[in-house]
Amino acid sequence: MAAPRKIPLTLLVGLSTTLRQPVLDAMTDAATVVIAVDQDELTRRGVLAWQVFDASGPIDAGEFTVGDDCGACQLIESLLPLLGALIERGHWRHVVLAAPPAMEARPLASALVATMPEIEVDTVTCVVDAVLLVEQLSGDELLAERGLALGPPDRRNVAELTARQIEYADVCVLANAHRSAIPERLHNLLLHLNPRTTVVDADPAGVPSGVVARTGLFDFVAAEAWAGELAAEDRLQPSGDGVTTVLWRSTRPLHPVRLNDALEDIVNGVVRSRGVVWLANRPTQRVRWESAGFSASLGMLGEWSDTEHLAECTLVATGVGLDPVRLQSVLDACLLTESELATLDWQSLDDPFAGVF
Repeated sequence: MAAPRKIPLTLLVGLSTTLRQPVLDAMTDAATVVIAVDQDELTRRGVLAWQVFDASGPIDAGEFTVGDDCGACQLIESLLPLLGALIERGHWRHVVLAAPPAMEARPLASALVATMPEIEVDTVTCVVDAVLLVEQLSGDELLAERGLALGPPDRRNVAELTARQIEYADVCVLANAHRSAIPERLHNLLLHLNPRTTVVDADPAGVPSGVVARTGLFDFVAAEAWAGELAAEDRLQPSGDGVTTVLWRSTRPLHPVRLNDALEDIVNGVVRSRGVVWLANRPTQRVRWESAGFSASLGMLGEWSDTEHLAECTLVATGVGLDPVRLQSVLDACLLTESELATLDWQSLDDPFAGVF
């Protein structure tokens, strides 16, 4: 007996629901059902509103309550039964899930793959604004400052969300491309952040010029590898039109105080960087490095002894107008000198990151 056919699901993400609407319209044909979730009432009433509709019109609507915990977790927990009920009706051959603006695709796709065998995640589509893209990737504004946080614990910034949405997408729709003086540069930037993605321009009305749903492009293993791999040579893309990605490595550890003092200089001109660093005062620990816009964060990844690698620093950084020589010089200046390597009591160094991770 043949196994039941899985229902393909397209996941739509992006900060602007206005720019997403023409893309959502292009996805919705007679065989498609849409679940659209918005967060307009999240700050005021603590709810995420959802609507279900197909090409014939509205079908159902309701709200998910979000408490003081992880809003993204509560959204996933509430969505799964709703999705299951729609699939059981058997009326449609394709599902579109339009996530709230502040939702990343990765946790949603991971939950669907892990818990809903009747669904096949087919395409992850991200809509970005050509006019605001570089600004959104370069700043330090928190989602909470824009009223977009998914609950009180959400301390992400706009740059972090934008980068993560792009990095997981099979298709990036470049809306407002006609209003940008540098569309080719934006194409390059998107491909530097995610070489897996297909960039599709939208016309002046916001309608995408290419296929944005049911592409069959989603590959869970590849998507997870790209989102999870912190720094590797395969992240390097050819520089062009002002967009550069730099790989920096060192077999010497970083001086924690000099690194902390240099954070602003390191992220200057960098829209996104990820890597693993070795701090001299924490010689056994693998430390995760991540930056988006003007914000950088460090966290524990485990012990060096748990890996096949000797302790080292590896960082990949992407920027618009980035000076690779300057960045490498700033990072090199944070390393222990040869004299310090020979004479310094590493673990006696001040730790400006104490209590952070």
